[in-house]
Amino acid sequence: MTTVSSTSTSTAASTGYSALSSSSSGTGIDYSALIEAKVNARLSKADRIDTKITANEAKITAYTDLQDKLQAVNDALDGLRNRSTSTGGSSNLFSQRTAYVGDDDVFSATVDDDTEVGTYSVVVQQLATKHKIAADSTSSKTDALGYSGSFTLQAADGSAVTISMESDDSLTDLRDAINANKSTSGVTASIVQVSDSSYQLILTSNNTGEAISLTDGGDGVLSSLGLTDSDGAIKNEMVAVQDAIIEVDGVTITRSSNTIDDAIEGVTLNLYSASPDTAVSMEVSTDLSSIKSAITSFVDAYNEYRDFVVTQQATTSDGTASSDATLFSDSLLRQIVRSVNSALNTSITTDDGTVLSMASLGITFNSSNELEVDEDTLNSILSTDIDSVKQLLGLNMTSSSSQMSLLRYTSSASALSFSLDIVRGDDGTLTSASVDGDSSLFTVSGNRIIGASGTAYEGIVLVYTGNSGSVDIDFSQGLADKLFGVIDDASADYDSDLATAIDDLETRDTELESKSSDIKTKAETYRTTLTAYYARLEAAAESAALLLKQLTYTDSSSSDS
Repeated sequence: MTTVSSTSTSTAASTGYSALSSSSSGTGIDYSALIEAKVNARLSKADRIDTKITANEAKITAYTDLQDKLQAVNDALDGLRNRSTSTGGSSNLFSQRTAYVGDDDVFSATVDDDTEVGTYSVVVQQLATKHKIAADSTSSKTDALGYSGSFTLQAADGSAVTISMESDDSLTDLRDAINANKSTSGVTASIVQVSDSSYQLILTSNNTGEAISLTDGGDGVLSSLGLTDSDGAIKNEMVAVQDAIIEVDGVTITRSSNTIDDAIEGVTLNLYSASPDTAVSMEVSTDLSSIKSAITSFVDAYNEYRDFVVTQQATTSDGTASSDATLFSDSLLRQIVRSVNSALNTSITTDDGTVLSMASLGITFNSSNELEVDEDTLNSILSTDIDSVKQLLGLNMTSSSSQMSLLRYTSSASALSFSLDIVRGDDGTLTSASVDGDSSLFTVSGNRIIGASGTAYEGIVLVYTGNSGSVDIDFSQGLADKLFGVIDDASADYDSDLATAIDDLETRDTELESKSSDIKTKAETYRTTLTAYYARLEAAAESAALLLKQLTYTDSSSSDS
C-alpha cells in the first residue's frame, strides 16, 4: 500500500517539504523527485532574491566602513577649521592658548581660549602661606586634659566658632570638636606626635593668606592649652601668615592665594616657589602642539580612508574585481573620491600674493598616493607663520570695520566678498543693511545683521556696533573647512549621501526579505497541495491495481471450473 511520510531537505531557500513514497503496487512514479523539482522551480525566485539581499548587505557594510573612515578624517579636521561653536565647530585649535614658562619649578600657567598672545616677565617675590599655630605639648592624646571652659576661633575668611571643653575632654576630643566646625571657622586641627610621650595640637587655616584669631571665653582655656600667652597673644606660631607677592612686567601684585587669575587677563598663575631675584619669562601663544597633532592625525586618518578606496578598486590578474572590492565601479564611491581630491587641492592666495597649499604644511602625496608629512616644514610654518596656517586651513572673515564681528556662519558658500551699506536710525537702532542697494538680502535685529533665507548669505549672522556707513566683508574657506564640508555631505550620520544610500539599501532589503518570505511560504503551500494531489493519484492507482488483480483472479477461477 501507499504511505505518505514527512521528510525534510535543504534547498537554497532552506525550506522543508512532505514527499510521497510509491509501492510497487501503485504507479511506480517517484513523486518525491517530481514534487521537489516543481517546488524548487518556484523557490529559485526566492534564491535569486536572497542572493540580492546578501549583496546589498555586503554593500551596506562597505558603505558603513567608508562612512566611519571619512568621519575619522573629519574628527581630525574639525579643530583646524577656525570655527567657534556658534559657527559650526566643536573646537577651534587656533583660538586655544598655552603658556610657555621659562622655569616651571617657580610657577605654571593656564590660559583661556582667545586670550591675547604676548610675552611677560614674572618675578615671584614670596608665596602665600597658611597660618599655622601650635598648643603646648601633652603626654597623651587620649587622657583627660582637665580644662573646662570655652574659646572662639576663626580664620580671617571664616566665621567665629565657639568651642566648649569639659574637664574630661582629651586632646583628641578637642581636635574633633574643632574639625566638626572647620568649614565654618576656616580652621582645621590636627595632632602631631612629637615623641613617644609628647603630642601637640596644630591649628592651620584652611586657606592661604588668612590669619587665625583666638578669643578666650574667660576661663583661661587657651593659655592652659598653650595656644596663647598670658597677654592673649599667640604663643607658638609655626608658620606666619603672608600673602603672595609677584611682579608682572615690573608691576607689584599682592594676593592672598598662590593661584592668581586676575593679574593677566585670561591667564591663571599657579605659584610653586619664591625666587625674588629671578625674572621668569612667560610667553602666551597659540597652542601649536595641538594644531600639529591634529594635522598629523588628519594625515593618518586620510591614509586609512585611502587604503580602503584602493581595496575597493582592486582587480585580479585577469582584470576582474577582487573579492574584497565590494564597491568596485560604484558610482557613489567615485563621486566621493572626486570631491575629496578636489578639496585637497584647495589653495589660498594671501594679501601679499603668496599661494598656500597642502605643500606649504609639508604635506605631499607619496608614490602610493598616500599623504606624508615633512615634519621640519610643518614645524617651521607653525612656529613662524601661524596666521598663514589658519588662513590656509580655516574659515576666515576680514572686515574693514573693527566693530563688525561674526556670530554665526553656516553658509555653504565657499567664498563671499561684498560691501554692506548699513543705516542706523536717530534712536541708535539698526534700520537696514543692503548689498548693492538690495536690502532684502539681510534682515536686522538689534545689532545683528542676518542673511536672508534662500540667498547666498543664508546662515550668516553678523554683529555690528558701529555707526551708519559702508563695511567691506570678505569670507574665505580654507582647505580643512572645505574638505570637512565635502566629507560631511558625504558621510554624516543623517541626510548625507552615504546615510541615504544605506537607508535605501536597508529599505530595499526589507522589501526583498518580505517578497522572499512570501515566495517560500507559497512554495510550501504548493508542496502540500502537490503532495495531497499525488497521494490521491497513487491511492487511485493502487485501488485500480487491486481491482485488476481481483478481476484477473476471478477470470482464472472461472476457467478452472
